[in-house]
Amino acid sequence: MANQELSKREWLDKAEAYCAKSEHCAADVRRKLYEWGAPTDFFDFIEENLYSNGFLDDARFCAAYVHDKVEYQSWGRLKIQAALRALQLPESEISQALKNIDETVYFGNLRKLIHSRSADSEDKRLRFLSQRGFTYDEIKKFCK
Repeated sequence: MANQELSKREWLDKAEAYCAKSEHCAADVRRKLYEWGAPTDFFDFIEENLYSNGFLDDARFCAAYVHDKVEYQSWGRLKIQAALRALQLPESEISQALKNIDETVYFGNLRKLIHSRSADSEDKRLRFLSQRGFTYDEIKKFCK
């Protein structure tokens, strides 16, 4: 059966299965539907149903995204915030998720990154840490 021949319900089922595997946002789902070749006039219907059935939740996605970027990739607040904004998520959800960062892990990551770059000049280390999304004040607090 060609992609164009699938019904709205079949596209919704496919999107639900995609969302059930891991946390996604509406932008991810739209991108995936486009890649699969779903008719664009189905996108709003599918997105609305995913939200109403709990497959999409902006607060849950933001919290998971922030956790994973801090825990596994050692990103700073600014880089995480920029990435979430690029996904067009609500500012209130982004702010709340950033407030819930585990400060012990966050600043532990910053200390490890500073230590790993101890041979670099202060300027080079500052540029590296800024690119990772840490603020100047955060960096200065631990670069002594």
